[in-house]
Amino acid sequence: MWLDNASEVDILFYEPYANVIADISQNPNYKPLTIGVFGVWGAGKSTLLKLIKQKIDEKAQKKEKTLCININAWMFEGYEDAKVALMEALLREIKEHKDIPSKVKDGISKLLKKLDLFKLATKAVSVGAPLIASAATGNPVPFMISISTNAEAIGESVKNTANAVQSIRDDYIKTDEVNDENSVVNNVRKFREEFQKALEDDAIENIIVLIDDLDRCQPDRIIETLEAIKLFLSVEKMTFIIAADENVIQYAIRKKYPPIENYTVNLDKEYIEKIIQLPIYIPELSSKDIENYLMFLVVQEYCPKEQFKAFLEKIKKEKLLISDDVIDVQKIKEKAMDFIGDENKRKFEETVDVIAGIKAIVAGNLKGNPRQTKRFLNTYITKKKLAELYFGTDEGALDTRVLAKLLVLQKLDNDLFIQLNEWNKRFTTENEEFKAMLECIESPDNENEKFKAWNVPSIIKWVESEPKHLEKIRLDRYFYLTRESLKKADVDISTLSAAAKDVLEHIGRAARGLMPQIVEKIAALNAVDQSKVFEVVTPKIKKGEIEFYIIRSLFVNFEAYRDKICNALEGYSKKITLGSVPAIREMRAADLKKVDDLLATWEKSGILEKKDYRRNKKRRKIKNGNF
Repeated sequence: MWLDNASEVDILFYEPYANVIADISQNPNYKPLTIGVFGVWGAGKSTLLKLIKQKIDEKAQKKEKTLCININAWMFEGYEDAKVALMEALLREIKEHKDIPSKVKDGISKLLKKLDLFKLATKAVSVGAPLIASAATGNPVPFMISISTNAEAIGESVKNTANAVQSIRDDYIKTDEVNDENSVVNNVRKFREEFQKALEDDAIENIIVLIDDLDRCQPDRIIETLEAIKLFLSVEKMTFIIAADENVIQYAIRKKYPPIENYTVNLDKEYIEKIIQLPIYIPELSSKDIENYLMFLVVQEYCPKEQFKAFLEKIKKEKLLISDDVIDVQKIKEKAMDFIGDENKRKFEETVDVIAGIKAIVAGNLKGNPRQTKRFLNTYITKKKLAELYFGTDEGALDTRVLAKLLVLQKLDNDLFIQLNEWNKRFTTENEEFKAMLECIESPDNENEKFKAWNVPSIIKWVESEPKHLEKIRLDRYFYLTRESLKKADVDISTLSAAAKDVLEHIGRAARGLMPQIVEKIAALNAVDQSKVFEVVTPKIKKGEIEFYIIRSLFVNFEAYRDKICNALEGYSKKITLGSVPAIREMRAADLKKVDDLLATWEKSGILEKKDYRRNKKRRKIKNGNF
């Protein structure tokens, strides 16, 4: 099994990136510096950070004046003030580092005490903002809150709050600056000056902070963390390396600072550029890279750790990755056999042969995502082991090639996976529906509407992969092993491309006038991305979360997905209002039969009455009670 976390072995061959970033981060001419390591979820950012730390630590051993600290931003998700939490975590890591001189420790200790006061004041705010305001300004505030029913407890709370705020006031706010609008600026400046002073020691040249999982945090926490870095911690000798999905960061910024009408500047990009001086983008792995990665993961499964490292070194030394072609399966076998024990060689060959048959389809669907690649292989290995427990290991008990192929279909399109299961239930001497579908997509003149969803490039590629003729195989055992996938499941957003995510974001905040541009964006997507977009949208249609002017545009412009839209609308959870009638009429003009069937369903369920849909703004007469 492959763990879903940062790898200790560089299977992605990110070492050149790690070397460059490690060198830049240790250059004193570039400080203070914030580096952004950008990539989508599952792209291998955590693995790259781990590799960067290894390189920094290696160099630091030769020159013992560099501290490298790991911070996981997700740890601060539950804190009231993420800025203070991050600052405290960093200061404590510096203070507790074994190579820190006592002079630096003393300075850091003083800053930690000030942070304790900040935390106390923040906590007090959560139970009584008026008390804080009163203590900080000296102005009387009506006692309008209830922090306790006990008079003694109330008094103590007031006392503690006042003392905390007064301490901060004494240390960070001069008396004549209390009402000065620039006092906040002065506070920030003073903290930075004290932090800078604390690090003034020749024994320290570099402090490099690696921040991971920022894109897992809530938007407000993301902004707080970035602000803490920029406002409080960005001083000489400091370098921050932040690993995140740039799209998530931009979303957080847009939520905090919504776009200004008639303002052409992209605030999200401008904001990031102010924080991040050096953005480094992890390239999306190509299909070729993913195919190779799949094979390397299989080798790793059957190879001891140190032997696997030696195998990868051999691959790098022979420069097999530089080729434009996927590494030949036979060559993988030859290179790996020297590092795999005799007891595992047979199982290794069997697994490699199975994965080799589907790796091209899998790679095309995973969008260059290493995490999803691991998850797919984990699923396959798990199902294979379950099959051995359920059905034994005798020859003919289960064809692992069929199992792998079905898992790929479930990954490509779960709706088609469910449909294939329904066809299999009607198996007699063969699967007649699958056979008819096969004949349909193989005939250029056959445009059977029933099989349109199967007639897309990614699915055709799946159909033509071996074993091709599934119509001759009863699939009951295979579907039993994958029965949890026969229920409708939410789409894994991390598998979506940046373009697909962008489309979904636009749909989420679509206005009527923007629908033509959104339709263009969807039309420009490849078949797999289009399918994923509709997988996300159709459940929302069913729940009544999508406006009818959006549904109309999708229905009219994307014929291949009309069945999915209609299926979702059949279970529509809200009463259909009169305002939706014009949109439904346009849908009917595009596909009379489908919408008439839909209207009959709605009338029967009571969510749309004849008298409602016969009326409209222009009071048109409707022939025979229809649109």
